[in-house]
Amino acid sequence: MRRTLGRLALALALALAFGCAPAREKDRGLVLWFPVDPELNMVSAALDACPYQGTEHTIPALMSALLAGPPEEELELTSLIPAGTRVLSWSLEEGVASVELSAAYAGLVGVDLTLADCCITLTLAQLPGVEGVRVTVNGGGQSYRDRRVLYPEDMLLAVAEESPAEVTAALYFRREGGDQLGFELRRFRLSEDRVPVKEVLDALAAGPEDEGLVPLLPEGLAVRSAWVDQGLCTADLSAALLDLPEGRRALAVSSIAETLRSLDGVEQVQILIEGEPVGAVDGLVPSPLPP
Repeated sequence: MRRTLGRLALALALALAFGCAPAREKDRGLVLWFPVDPELNMVSAALDACPYQGTEHTIPALMSALLAGPPEEELELTSLIPAGTRVLSWSLEEGVASVELSAAYAGLVGVDLTLADCCITLTLAQLPGVEGVRVTVNGGGQSYRDRRVLYPEDMLLAVAEESPAEVTAALYFRREGGDQLGFELRRFRLSEDRVPVKEVLDALAAGPEDEGLVPLLPEGLAVRSAWVDQGLCTADLSAALLDLPEGRRALAVSSIAETLRSLDGVEQVQILIEGEPVGAVDGLVPSPLPP
């Protein structure tokens, strides 16, 4: 697992030191901050910046550029601000830029809302006299915030807490027409409150996407919990796994073990059924499950 925040932390450190201009901007002119499209660049930062092409260095001008989205040539950048979002009013008082947006912005939640707030804050904080940013929707602050004024340094911490992590796993399924296992590679982007092992197991239970592979796990199998401790990955599954015939059950256990072993940091696998241990899988050899 590798977090996407590494380059962002460096970029923001440079930005805070040099007026929020990213390292690639030699003239340190104004820039616009946007999220990186995860489908086009899975190994980069959560955010990146592109040059601001406008001539007006004002709050409404920068907001208009942000709402318009990244330029077409910036293929790796995207926008999370909902279409139809408008600036209803703005002001600058005592170092705080207050921007009131239309109701469309209220549709953002969770990580998307944090990243959108971060883009607005980092972009506007470049302007002289702007130290913090207050974003409201139809006059009311978003309920998730514990503070109304957003500062660039706070946004760095917020993205560090909520930006998606990247997990790559090999999901093992039965090859069509036989009893051999085959795998497909999947890449997952997970926020901090989602457990990578559980997300991978949920995807394994949902079945393959590639042709030539068929699911092994029974319908209705639930992943009750999963975690990794000092190289041992423990997966607590529902009793539906015991409904499989013995031969298929052993192959299903192998698929679970090999899938979990493909994750960084997993050396051994232990399977629980409804919280009860049924043996450990050392390497890729499944332990017998109870009849």
